[in-house]
Amino acid sequence: MLRLTGGEFRGRLIKTPPNLKTRPTQARLRQALFNSIQTFVGESRVLDLFSGSGALGFEALSRGALEVVFIEDSRQAITLILENARSLGVSDRIKLITESVDQAWETLAKMGPFDVVLADPPYSAHWEKRLLGEAPWQRLLAPDGLFCLEWGRVKSKEEVMPDELPFLVKIREKIYGDSVLTTYRKKSEAG
Repeated sequence: MLRLTGGEFRGRLIKTPPNLKTRPTQARLRQALFNSIQTFVGESRVLDLFSGSGALGFEALSRGALEVVFIEDSRQAITLILENARSLGVSDRIKLITESVDQAWETLAKMGPFDVVLADPPYSAHWEKRLLGEAPWQRLLAPDGLFCLEWGRVKSKEEVMPDELPFLVKIREKIYGDSVLTTYRKKSEAG
């Protein structure tokens, strides 16, 4: 079980997988992340990549997001997301895509744009640079939309994320032990 850290559902518990295949974002990281983007979350459309139990997406809903699209391909995690949505009474505010992230890009681009995209990929799977380079950011993010990436310096074997990419610019990076929260903003069409 995992406790939500803020907003409407603060203190409510959600179910998490009982195995180590998923690694839910720690409470202090979730709280730090959402404190840093709170002004963007209210009334937003949010995409939660590598959803696991859905902790990040449910935090967004708790803090005022209108809708969250969860991407998850583990049957066990999919079941938990649906159970957690029912338990919180937000089933009408979620969509669930049951494919792997790399197979879902075209579907997600058609569903976009999103105001906030959250990603907490498996640290040792080296997703960080793939996400930055392969995602269709020009269609995925709304103007000035945010991409928030949690990654691990040791397991991912990365020292730093790039400051600028074709459609993204880094606006914040904070280290929490081995975990790093990096936030990008979509560049304006002129920039």
